[in-house]
Amino acid sequence: MTIDLAGRTAIVTGARHGLGAATAIALAGAGARVAVCGRRAGDCAAVVQAIEEAGGRALDAALDVADLANVKSRVAEIADRLGGLDVVVNNAATIEPMAPVAALDAEKFDLAMRVNVSGAAAVVTAAWPRLAGHGRIVNLLSGAAVRPLHGWAAYCSGKAALLMLTRAIDAEGKAEGIRCFGIAPGLVDTAMQASIRAAGINEVSSIPQEKLSDPKVAAKAIAWLASGAGDDYAGAMVDVRDTDFMAKVNG
Repeated sequence: MTIDLAGRTAIVTGARHGLGAATAIALAGAGARVAVCGRRAGDCAAVVQAIEEAGGRALDAALDVADLANVKSRVAEIADRLGGLDVVVNNAATIEPMAPVAALDAEKFDLAMRVNVSGAAAVVTAAWPRLAGHGRIVNLLSGAAVRPLHGWAAYCSGKAALLMLTRAIDAEGKAEGIRCFGIAPGLVDTAMQASIRAAGINEVSSIPQEKLSDPKVAAKAIAWLASGAGDDYAGAMVDVRDTDFMAKVNG
């Protein structure tokens, strides 16, 4: 199936590398103009270059989702540079702190919640007026949203909260033409997985790199949801390991 995002604009957070970068490339490949966002200006220059060399349209943008005081102004500025806003992909996330509950650092836990939940909420709130009538939001979730894992209290809590936020966004946005999706990308070969292996903290740490999936698989599914082709999945979490779902993505 050809994914068509021609004429649309998108913001992807946490897009310097890994799944965020692959998603930005997939959206641009489907015709969207994409703001490739990292915490600092220039973070995503290489991704933008790759998109442009492939004939796509993109711009590098600074958007630190943990800097809640400035998210609204940054999103507005980025949307103005794009010439509108149709799609938001909340990909920015942190796996830290990885520690047993008894040893958790409260401030590090708070930062994790800010990056994984509050920042995503702030981006959506800032984007809402521009998305009204047509917008699609994709939040990156995880099986950790519904399954506790040793040493991942912060990450699991954040993804569980983001799942409920996804449901709330879609419930409130549907009447305004805004749909929201949650997607679990599976075990993807990214820098986060490298950190997990290095931590050796739970069973996920022991999964060898060769068993991980290519980020392009989940990126294609995200682009498909962003196109509006998968609106039946709005307000829920889908998983790339669901063969029926991926059969629809792949046409």
